[in-house]
Amino acid sequence: MEPLTAATLAAARERWAAHGAKDYRVVVQVRPPRAPVELWEVEVAGGAVTKLVRDGHEVGLDDPERGDYSVAGIFDLLQTDLRWTTVKAVGDTPAIDLRVEFDKETGRLIRYRRTIGTNKRRVLLVEVLSYTPEPNEHASAAVRQ
Repeated sequence: MEPLTAATLAAARERWAAHGAKDYRVVVQVRPPRAPVELWEVEVAGGAVTKLVRDGHEVGLDDPERGDYSVAGIFDLLQTDLRWTTVKAVGDTPAIDLRVEFDKETGRLIRYRRTIGTNKRRVLLVEVLSYTPEPNEHASAAVRQ
């Protein structure tokens, strides 16, 4: 995994804008620090989240405490986490280490690890277990005409 920087995130967003799907399904595993692992299943149509399932239970799209593990939502998470990079190191220990792996073609996330300090209990790991682009029904209808 490479360090997450503003430049690597911008490049991934550009690849996603050029080569990403507007309709897709994604399964994301989230290992937050000091909390149980969560499994998120997300369906996106036209770039908007249409279905969200956490650990087998559907989550209301209007639920203010829901996560957004769509590609766009993950990009927003990474953008927010970049603010941590302004925190000063303590001695030779970095305050935070952000590591990421993006898909080379589409720019979507494959894996992200956020480590605060050196304490193993402060690690967030976000991993995309599956990504399935769905055929765009509107585009298919236009091609058939």
